Amino acid sequence: MKLASARNEETCRVAFKQAEKDFQNAQKQVTALEEEAVKALTGESQLDLSFVNSMLVKHRAKLEAAQRAMENAEARLQTEKENAKEAKAQIDELLSWAECFDKTDVGTRHLIIARLIERVDVRTGYKVHIKFKISLKQFLGQE
Repeated sequence: MKLASARNEETCRVAFKQAEKDFQNAQKQVTALEEEAVKALTGESQLDLSFVNSMLVKHRAKLEAAQRAMENAEARLQTEKENAKEAKAQIDELLSWAECFDKTDVGTRHLIIARLIERVDVRTGYKVHIKFKISLKQFLGQE
């Protein structure tokens, strides 16, 4: 659980960094076009103002899209961080129960088992199937 969560968080972090880089590049392009528009107005540029304005419209749309992508990537990263915190807290809680389990009375053991086990099915021939609330990999911290 910890390893998979760390991988997911790192993937989200990389996606955010890329989106941030794309946003900064789009912002530089818009700034350059705005400066070129001012030069075209003052006669310092060889480019036609209508051409610069049409490019400016396209690049502003690109900038807005890059900003939305960056905000979405940041939101996914924050969500993944929160999920990782929750998962770690749940695993830490389960491990603390394991320590308590050995030192406690029968009633408390029943409460701990109720929190660990989702359901128990007893089938014909006394075949027992136990459905835990977490997987073995999660419990061992391998996922």
